[in-house]
Amino acid sequence: MKKFIIIALIAVIAVVGISSLLKKDKGSDDMSTMNMNSSETADTETATAPNAVSIEDFAFKQANISVKKGTTVTWTNNDDAKHNVTPEDATDDFKEGPLLAKGETYSVTFNTVGSYSYNCSPHPYMKGVVEVTE
Repeated sequence: MKKFIIIALIAVIAVVGISSLLKKDKGSDDMSTMNMNSSETADTETATAPNAVSIEDFAFKQANISVKKGTTVTWTNNDDAKHNVTPEDATDDFKEGPLLAKGETYSVTFNTVGSYSYNCSPHPYMKGVVEVTE
């Protein structure tokens, strides 16, 4: 009888432990379980404003946008994970932004015509481009 109780107790502990691990991994920020295919992360769906970029599901939504010179572009982190905006080639106006928690924003005013590629430094497979025209 004691042997049966011990075996049953070990089985219950094992099931609870495995269940906890699976639940923990489900919301994990582990990059090994994420899809790193840049063609899928460079989503170009429309955000709420033509100069707004939403960060969600480990992707920049409206990743490739075109704005007129003098326009301010605002990135909003809607993800639970922290993200930032890091230009491929930093300029005086477009520098690496801070890590943004959920709900925080980062804005840049683009005063020079050109193409500005950027990514998220903690998640470099997240990419986007701001095209600035006259």
